[in-house]
Amino acid sequence: MKNYTLITLFVGATAFITSAQAEISGNLGVTSDYMWRGVSQNGGATAVSGGLDYTGTSFYAGTWISDASWAAGMDTEVDLYIGTEIGGFDVGVCKYMYPDAQTNDFTEIYVGYTFKGFDLSYAFDEDATSNEFYSIGYGFDIVEGLTGYVTFGAYDFTDTANDYDYLQLDIAYGDLTISLSEVDGDDVTYDTDLNYVVSYGWGF
Repeated sequence: MKNYTLITLFVGATAFITSAQAEISGNLGVTSDYMWRGVSQNGGATAVSGGLDYTGTSFYAGTWISDASWAAGMDTEVDLYIGTEIGGFDVGVCKYMYPDAQTNDFTEIYVGYTFKGFDLSYAFDEDATSNEFYSIGYGFDIVEGLTGYVTFGAYDFTDTANDYDYLQLDIAYGDLTISLSEVDGDDVTYDTDLNYVVSYGWGF
C-alpha cells in the first residue's frame, strides 16, 4: 500500500507541472562503481545510471535508475522522489526500489539546509525510524574549472553493529568526477581503506 501511495503521489504531482516555468531535465552517467554514502552499491563493478527531473514553481519530482547489486539477487535500483522548499529547507521523500529483490525496498523522508556555505542533511527510514543518516558537506574552488566537495556522513541503524561514518572528497572537472572515500564502522562490511571512484555524467 505504501508503494502504491508514493507512486500515485509522484505521478499526480508531475501532472500539475504544466506552466511555462516548469522545467524537464535528464541525466546519464557511468561510474567505475556506484558508491552511495561512502559504501559501494555495485560490488566494485562499473555502473550505468540515468534519470529524469521535473521542476515546477513550488516543488520538484524525479526518477533515477542504476545498476546495483549490494544484496543477493539484486541488479537494479529504481528511485522515485518528490520534494519542496519550506522556509529555506529542502524537504522531501524518496522511495528506493529493487525490482529483483523487493524485500530490500525502503522509503526515506529527508531534510536539507544550507548555512553559510555548508550543506546539512538528515534522513530517516519511514519503516524503521531508528535508521537515520546525517551529513555535512562543503564545496570549494581549487583552481579555475576544478572544484572540490568534502562530505562527512554518519549512518545509524536499528542494528547498531552496522553503524558507520565516512569521509568523502569529490574532485570535479566539468562532467568528470573523482571521488575518494574512507569508511569507519564496527562491521567489516562498513570498515574500508581509502576507495576511489571515477564517474562521468551528462545532463540534458
